[in-house]
Amino acid sequence: MTSPEEKHTRRPTALEIATQWAELPPEHLRIALEHLESELQREHEHLMARDRHQAELQKAQAEAAAALETTRQVALQEKEPRAHQLYLVGPVAGFVLAAGMLAGSVIVGLDGRQWLAGLLAGPSLIALPVVFVLRRTDPVLARAVRRGAVTPGSAPAPDREPVAS
Repeated sequence: MTSPEEKHTRRPTALEIATQWAELPPEHLRIALEHLESELQREHEHLMARDRHQAELQKAQAEAAAALETTRQVALQEKEPRAHQLYLVGPVAGFVLAAGMLAGSVIVGLDGRQWLAGLLAGPSLIALPVVFVLRRTDPVLARAVRRGAVTPGSAPAPDREPVAS
């Protein structure tokens, strides 16, 4: 049963009105049924309008999702050539760096600076191109480069303890 507050806050339905009118003569019942029919038509129109609105909303959401996916695909297609170029630049730069270091090593070695030639042709020749080609650093190669950079009379590399004499 409905509480007194609910009766004041909501409109009675046509069915409730028809049951009240059922206690009256048949002529009154016919009038109640006519009102019931018009209210049911209004409710039906309201439900149909709500369903149409929901369908339009779902269609708009689907179109927005499709547009977003299209935008993502376009951005990915624009990004792919740049990524390909970036991945090609690494090996080329590594090769050019290695060839330059090797050529420089030969030139300074022929000039009589063997320690500089050793630095250019030593672990640095392997470690620096690895950074460009593989795009990573290896701790073992990094330590080898630091050890190779220590020459007699220079300070020891940070990862080595000074030798006590």
